Amino acid sequence: MSRALDARSSDRDLDADALVERFAAFFAGEDPALGDVPIDLSWATPFQHDVALTLRAVPRGEVVSYGELAALAGYPRAGRAAGGFCAQNRLMLLVPCHRVVGATGLGGYGSAGLGVKRRLLELEGVRL
Repeated sequence: MSRALDARSSDRDLDADALVERFAAFFAGEDPALGDVPIDLSWATPFQHDVALTLRAVPRGEVVSYGELAALAGYPRAGRAAGGFCAQNRLMLLVPCHRVVGATGLGGYGSAGLGVKRRLLELEGVRL
């Protein structure tokens, strides 16, 4: 996967006020662009980096399973590891782990809880 969205390779600065406006629009049910917001993935292992970038490419209003996410990232047998990555994610709108569900249900959502996950999905028009 490309490091194109990694903050280290981005020469574009995003004004903090503009980012807050995008987040507010998201929570108002709008579809603001968030995939172009640079994030620093210098801390990530190659697996985590690939999963994060793959997840950022999952379109708003769509979901994938943990196994599908792992396979799309190039790690077809790493569904549990993808789930572990999502459970630790602290960039919830920029790396939208709420779009990842279990094969038989909603799955988890780390310390934020399933109520937050359901609400984020509802804002995107997803009903599970």
